[in-house]
Amino acid sequence: MKIDLSDLTDYYATANLSLSDTFEDCVVPGNALSNGSTAQNVCGLVIPLAGSACFTLNSTPYVMEPGMLIHAGPGMRLDKEVIGNKKWHYALIHYRIPDQKHQSSPFYHTHFNLPIGINSRIIDMTRQLLASDAAPGSMAALRSRSLFHQLLEEILLSAKRQHRENHGSLMEDAAVFLQENYSQPLSITQLAEQYRLNGRQFAELFRKHMGVNPSRYLSELRIQHAQELLRTCSCPIKQVAECVGYTDNLYFSKVFRKKTGISPSEFRIHTQNRM
Repeated sequence: MKIDLSDLTDYYATANLSLSDTFEDCVVPGNALSNGSTAQNVCGLVIPLAGSACFTLNSTPYVMEPGMLIHAGPGMRLDKEVIGNKKWHYALIHYRIPDQKHQSSPFYHTHFNLPIGINSRIIDMTRQLLASDAAPGSMAALRSRSLFHQLLEEILLSAKRQHRENHGSLMEDAAVFLQENYSQPLSITQLAEQYRLNGRQFAELFRKHMGVNPSRYLSELRIQHAQELLRTCSCPIKQVAECVGYTDNLYFSKVFRKKTGISPSEFRIHTQNRM
């Protein structure tokens, strides 16, 4: 299930959450559980600490390893199996919300994974929460409640950082694609679809990470290469336009003039006179 981080943040900010219990386990390789179920009446956050395992919730498999968190709803079908030859070490944090809020809480009955990256603060806070929850007394209970909410905040912040980094890498890849394919009749809509985004999302992310919108980036690439062709070859303007991805010679000339202040023909004459 694809999660909107803003919606998830709103859920944790407005739902009346309370810590139920915590659990830590270390499972040897080859260990598996079939036809199990998650706990009733509580949600669970599975935080991997070491190793790798496959959790299957209601027939949806998730690979669990450090840097990836799983959320599971109450009473879900569960199969799990350790992957590889290392011990699977994880923490499980159960929380609950009031019964009357179950239907209005969008994530309570859902399962999803959340990339959070390798974050030592999350590991440290998880260990502190496990220790505090195991300790007796009211002060320990108060500290556990505080740590639980601090941990949720750190998880969401880390997920948002990971989201930005992933998109940054995607946009760098998109920029390289444009540099290598500027001569093709590309459209930004087609490029957005290639990265499974709509046109508006792609344009906003590209501008955020590259400092310029993708249409302008592509246009500047094409005009730079057109200038180089006009300096170095005597081919017709129409052919220059086609070589840099413009099928309409008049539109190419219009864009060229807008970028440089002169027409392609004038640019060629000007550069030849300087040689």
